[in-house]
Amino acid sequence: AVLYDKMVEKNKTALQVSAYNSASEDYGYFSFYAIPFNETSSETLFNEFDVEIEKLKNELIPERAFQKIQNGLESSYISGTRSTEGIASQLATYNMLYGNTNLINDTLKIYQSITREEIKEVANKYFNVENRAIINYLPKKENK
Repeated sequence: AVLYDKMVEKNKTALQVSAYNSASEDYGYFSFYAIPFNETSSETLFNEFDVEIEKLKNELIPERAFQKIQNGLESSYISGTRSTEGIASQLATYNMLYGNTNLINDTLKIYQSITREEIKEVANKYFNVENRAIINYLPKKENK
């Protein structure tokens, strides 16, 4: 919501913006992406991401934003386990990634135990230039 509010609503530098975590059996990744608005340069978008990443690394996220994240995780977890298919998917994931299907019973407690300080600590550990890959996906220029 922070990136959307800043880049789409306020600065009007992006049409769409998102941040996404992909956990996997080996290494996962966290990605940011944006679709530029009008003639916004890639550098402008990268700089806006960098400003927000630095805030994560140097400041605790606001309590209200933290509560929204916690509520979203809880809601997502609950909706993902409402069906037999969702439960089966969660059990398979926990077995494959962690060898522990019982984690399905502890997931909410784990989410609720995360602190704002831990978020800052993780941002400092992983959101560094040496861990970054930048992909600038642009349309092919037309020959006129």
